[in-house]
Amino acid sequence: MTLFTLQERRVVFFLIGTLTLGYGIRLYNQSHFYDEFNPVSDEEKTSFMNAAEIAYASSNKSTEATSEIAEDVAVEKNYKPKTEIININTAKKQELIKLPKIGPVTAKRIIKFRDDFGPFNTFDGLLKVKGIGPKTLEKLKPLITL
Repeated sequence: MTLFTLQERRVVFFLIGTLTLGYGIRLYNQSHFYDEFNPVSDEEKTSFMNAAEIAYASSNKSTEATSEIAEDVAVEKNYKPKTEIININTAKKQELIKLPKIGPVTAKRIIKFRDDFGPFNTFDGLLKVKGIGPKTLEKLKPLITL
């Protein structure tokens, strides 16, 4: 005497297996949720704190705080943002999106063109990619390398 028939046992084992597999996939996806998380650096924190102090001081109009923070403003005016030069022959989609006038679709097109026809030999090779014209190429030249 058995509780379930052979067919019912198969259905129960299938359901248990499916639930177990689904739970495993869910755990795997949750463990990779923060893979592209980039924490704020100490330099960015300090810069933000200085900007917040300036904003707070200007709203309170206190003379002492304003004079101390005015010195920090002079340092911030000399700040030049770091420009990252990207190799278009090895860059991934997320790196290409950082370039001006390059969105997700154009980044995919660059990667597909590179995969189909090989690495770019000249900057003019980018003109063959749909969505990149001469004006866009001129904006990209200082920011890319081969």
